[in-house]
Amino acid sequence: MSPRTRNVDEYEATLAQIKEIARKQMAAEGTAAISLRAIAREMDITAPALYRYYASRDDLITALIVDAYNAQADAQAAADASMPQEDYAGRLFAVLLAYRKWALEHPTDFQLIYGNPIPGYEAPVEVTMPAARRGFDTILAIMEGAIAAGKYRLKSYDIPATVAANLRAVIDYEGYTAPLEAVYIATVGWAKIHGLVSLELFNQIQPLIGDAEAFYRYEMSRFIEEHGIWS
Repeated sequence: MSPRTRNVDEYEATLAQIKEIARKQMAAEGTAAISLRAIAREMDITAPALYRYYASRDDLITALIVDAYNAQADAQAAADASMPQEDYAGRLFAVLLAYRKWALEHPTDFQLIYGNPIPGYEAPVEVTMPAARRGFDTILAIMEGAIAAGKYRLKSYDIPATVAANLRAVIDYEGYTAPLEAVYIATVGWAKIHGLVSLELFNQIQPLIGDAEAFYRYEMSRFIEEHGIWS
């Protein structure tokens, strides 16, 4: 191993260690608890030495957010790839289940990207948004593929004019090729899965329905069946 390779590996290992300690801080005290000085103390280095890796707390938070979005999207993509390509409804169901599974296995990361805003921190959307879009884009791509293959027929919706206008603006800005109704349904689905998973993570729905997994699976099946005609 060359000295340059060794130095790169050591640098990456230190970045990973910093992130791991930051996640422990968040798990113990909340997402706003990240402190570079506390991390430096735990690593037994000086705070200025830590700034070689992250110039500020905000830079570290941004890196953690991007990692979380990408990890979630990777889990959804893996679930999608595990299903037969032509089974579009099955692929969508697998992706929706993967969203919940990842959230339950990584509650701290989920709360970081979907929980309360961190005081004093504002995410740089040009950095975080591409990662944030990936999970949603996976859902939309499955629907687009099903439509193109003649496996899925959209239902008609009387979408409020203001909502439709904004969705069209998003479609134009993001370069989506899916019909307006497909983007609308994907948005409804995104809101539904996020809401159910958030309630479960905070133990707010279990007293009402008991078996959160069975409830989630049923609601995801019903969502797929209700919003379109599959063949």
